[in-house]
Amino acid sequence: MIRSRAPLRIDLAGGWTDVPAYAQRHGGAVVNVAITLYAHVMTSLGGDGIRLRALDLGTAVKAQKLDDLRADGELSLVKAAIRRLAPEGPLAVSTRCDAPPGSGLGGSGALGVALVAALDILRERRRMPAELAGAAFDIETQDAGIVGGSQDQYAAALGGIQFLAYGEPQVTSTRLSLPRAAAAELEQSLVLCYSGASRFSSDTHRRVWAAFDRGEADVRAALDGLKSCALAMRQALERGSLGQVGEILSENWKLQQRLDGGMKTPVMSELEKAALAAGAEGVKACGAGAGGCLVFITRPGREFDVSEALHEAGGTILRFSFDQEGVSAWETSER
Repeated sequence: MIRSRAPLRIDLAGGWTDVPAYAQRHGGAVVNVAITLYAHVMTSLGGDGIRLRALDLGTAVKAQKLDDLRADGELSLVKAAIRRLAPEGPLAVSTRCDAPPGSGLGGSGALGVALVAALDILRERRRMPAELAGAAFDIETQDAGIVGGSQDQYAAALGGIQFLAYGEPQVTSTRLSLPRAAAAELEQSLVLCYSGASRFSSDTHRRVWAAFDRGEADVRAALDGLKSCALAMRQALERGSLGQVGEILSENWKLQQRLDGGMKTPVMSELEKAALAAGAEGVKACGAGAGGCLVFITRPGREFDVSEALHEAGGTILRFSFDQEGVSAWETSER
């Protein structure tokens, strides 16, 4: 039996500029942090055919052999990873995620990394973390046909607070080193709230990139601005300037909303209003936006007030700390 887990992430600045449509032409930049909410995978050889279970979704798929796994949208990422990497023969794969579906925390990217890590052990293969991220991104975008960027996979594979620079064709990752007190204060001051409204990031991505391909100037300007936010966020974090972090979060959120008219839902607006009144000084949507999670940075000591206000406004607080390890995978046996 092989188990693996990979952390989800909060994207602090620059999301959207990691998508190849922009990154390959103009270069992208992202700052994100891996958190202690995880995508989990358990695999084992033997049994009857191919058995797949998504425990958090209540979904199961069975097939007699690898070639019978159809790309029909059901557990598409798991199927794609198995078709590419699983050894021949009977196999069971179970998955679950600690965050709700559509949270905007990079769950599918983390799941892909955890799948690659677990299936590699079954094939007696080991890759470096960055190689796991690249393989998982290829499987998600090329094999499963899911539109998106690669920041999720790199956060899941590497852990920590990462600055990701996108060029053609490489991704360069730099683990950011913050002053010790600033790192601890940042972890305490961030409040993560699930809005309760799952979003369909692929639909949002398609609208944004269709507008980008049409040459819409406002979309291009917003993407350029998001990249600038990532560069500024790196500098602010390395200096330990948490007040500036809040300003950049909010600027990033304003630029996100310029990408698509449905980026902020009415529920998100109400949560944002409640948090700002209670002591938040910066806010942005996680991931593609249009629902899912919002992340807030609070004024010193106000995280409890903000959390309480968000709960009273109907939000769900997701507790976390920073993950420093990234993906892990190990072999276990029955006890």
